[in-house]
Amino acid sequence: MTNLRFIVLLLLTTICSCGQISVNHKINPESIRLTNKIIPLVSFTNNPDSCKKALSFLDSATEIDKDNFLAYDNKLMFLYGLKQYEKIIKTLDEMLRLRPNAHDLYLTKGSFYERIGDTVSAKKCFQKSLAICDKVLDTMPKTNSDYLMFVTNKAINMIMLGDSTKANNILQTLYDNQPDDSVFGNVDKKFILSFMHKSKTELLEMKPNTTESVPYPKK
Repeated sequence: MTNLRFIVLLLLTTICSCGQISVNHKINPESIRLTNKIIPLVSFTNNPDSCKKALSFLDSATEIDKDNFLAYDNKLMFLYGLKQYEKIIKTLDEMLRLRPNAHDLYLTKGSFYERIGDTVSAKKCFQKSLAICDKVLDTMPKTNSDYLMFVTNKAINMIMLGDSTKANNILQTLYDNQPDDSVFGNVDKKFILSFMHKSKTELLEMKPNTTESVPYPKK
């Protein structure tokens, strides 16, 4: 299933999680209905009233079904619109409960710990995300469609942990290996370039992209 694309500061978040424990869970139909009610509100994340209304639907959805991953995922952009960073962290905890090996979620969680000034917890999240990326990349072929995301997020974690030089070398190699003669290659190069030679502070200040939502498909 394609999830809401919530790109925080630095993260290509197509939630690509290993070891999902909720794969076979059948979401409660009423929880799905409530989750889909936020669709008209997605374009108004800069409006506090719209954010609060959307969150009321999504909170009800997760009260009915605590394993509704997409509902938690959709909460992120509205909580971000309200700058409720601590609630974002709690929501990410619920998502990690369902997908405990999701490196991207740990990276996102670490970034929000940074925003509230908890650098100790942030470091633990970045280290966890980096460890997962390294483990996956040990066996992942470069032809895998997720390879670019894992390598990019590995480098971002390294920047967050203070190893910018090595991270930029990794990004440069990744950039150089992208083809020049295809649309996708050029898009990937631009994506990689957006993170190269950025400081930790610059990455944290990058504006999130929270404009695209993909709900549960109608039957």
